[in-house]
Amino acid sequence: MDIEEALAALRLPGAVVLYPTETVYGLGSRAADSAGIQRIHALKRSVSLAQIVLVDGVPPWLDGLARDLADTFWPGPLTLVVDPPDEFSVAARAADGSLAIRWSSHPVVERLVSVVGPITSTSANVHGQPPVGVPGDLAFEVDAIVDVGRLPVSEPSALLDSRNGALIREGGLSDDIRKWMGNQNLERL
Repeated sequence: MDIEEALAALRLPGAVVLYPTETVYGLGSRAADSAGIQRIHALKRSVSLAQIVLVDGVPPWLDGLARDLADTFWPGPLTLVVDPPDEFSVAARAADGSLAIRWSSHPVVERLVSVVGPITSTSANVHGQPPVGVPGDLAFEVDAIVDVGRLPVSEPSALLDSRNGALIREGGLSDDIRKWMGNQNLERL
């Protein structure tokens, strides 16, 4: 594992690194680095997929349902679709301008984000192929690899649009989220 190499690489424009999360190995660049984000799209052979942005804590600009969900389920495998402030690269956003964010509980991610700021995250694979289980299976080159060996098989993060309460992708927390949301007064949506 060479987290210092990944930290050094992430400080360079256009850099892409491979790192573990609590779900799968991810590809990432700094969330403000449009060149790095575009390079990830090219590596994955997909120019239209928005990337998740990993943050270090609950951002102070979150409000409403997003804030409540983050306070309840983060850090962990819940990704929230939000309307972001301008500080995030347009390249990291979906076509509608939204941003998918998550606070990962993996210590490597926590270290990367605490040092270089928010980073993008997408599964380390060519679009449509299974995620990489070990770094040696990576089908393309990146600037740095944080190798912690084979990750345990796990479900992806649940993906929820906090603007309307819709669960977009099932994940490890889906049942807990449904239960929590059923106990909430969601009239503010």
